[in-house]
Amino acid sequence: MTPDEQRQPSTAGVAQEAPEDGSAVRARRWTHVTTALLILAGIAFLRFAQPFLLPLVLAVLLNFLLRPVVITLEEMRVPRPLGAALVLIIFLAALGFALSSLQAPAKAWLSKVPESVRKLEEDFRSLGSRVVPRFNPEQRLEVLNPPPDVPASASPRETPWLTRIQDALLSFTALTQTASFLSTCLETVVLLFFLLATGDALLRRIVHVLPKQRAKDEAVAIVHEVQRSVSAYLITTVVINVCVGLVVALAMRMLGLESPLLWGVLAAVLNFLPYFGPFTVFLILLLAGSFSFDQTTRSFLPGVVYLGIHAVESNIITPTALGNRLTLSPLIIFLALMFWTWLWGIPGALLAVPLLMVFRILCEHFKSLRWLGELLGT
Repeated sequence: MTPDEQRQPSTAGVAQEAPEDGSAVRARRWTHVTTALLILAGIAFLRFAQPFLLPLVLAVLLNFLLRPVVITLEEMRVPRPLGAALVLIIFLAALGFALSSLQAPAKAWLSKVPESVRKLEEDFRSLGSRVVPRFNPEQRLEVLNPPPDVPASASPRETPWLTRIQDALLSFTALTQTASFLSTCLETVVLLFFLLATGDALLRRIVHVLPKQRAKDEAVAIVHEVQRSVSAYLITTVVINVCVGLVVALAMRMLGLESPLLWGVLAAVLNFLPYFGPFTVFLILLLAGSFSFDQTTRSFLPGVVYLGIHAVESNIITPTALGNRLTLSPLIIFLALMFWTWLWGIPGALLAVPLLMVFRILCEHFKSLRWLGELLGT
């Protein structure tokens, strides 16, 4: 053996990779293209079928929330349809009472908004007259003595027929939106009643149709896991948000802010909307403090106190109550909020986290998707 042959690495026993067949490469590419097209078609279907899917999704999630109460009544020998009707009536009555009791303070605050906005403008103008000259003394005279307002040129007079058309279009749009909202609420209530009254009857029929016993067992396990986990998540979230509302109402009362119950309910409801909800409450409380108190330091207290309450709830109480298994990645939650808000608007934003939780639970039951379930977690 020559020295050159000795220096060459031996390839004995090493399997040579055969070049991949062109048909296999084309088949794999078509699989990727088909998957992408199916995802886009699914997104388009969700957007197109919103009037049908939104009441259904709302009814299913509310069923997860109220189902334990109906089961408890059934264990007390109350017929399931009667228990479902009682729970639904009490739920709707409590919701109606809360809305009616908050109507008066909400109107009172809204009536104060124009005057309060003018007060804010004067405060900012006064602040600007003191701050701007410190940075640019040449602007002192311009700030303290602003030029007189120049009257805007009169807009062309609108013709009566154009005004009537605009009013008719606005009235029609408002009527259509109101009818759509009422239709969605009615459909959700009817679907919710049937889901609560029938229980697992639909599940048993679906399982009966499945051909293999293994598939039946897996379907039952997945549905029960989704029901148990989502119910636990929703009940825990509702309890935490109600407690946040009570604490906020008590804090606003101690600070001397009018209508503390209104701010507590607002904080509890908007806390279901991650990130955007608490930020909105913070801004509203800042405005309410500036409307109510003359002292600058005191006017910031409502917003600052709420930020402290929210920080304790979001960083300590909620992670401890839900545990690692029911917590989600903050980045994934934000992306889900963006997606569902774009898809279904405000209802989609409220449903984003529960739907994401259901998807994560489903991923955990399929080996090929477990990596995705782990990616969604913290």
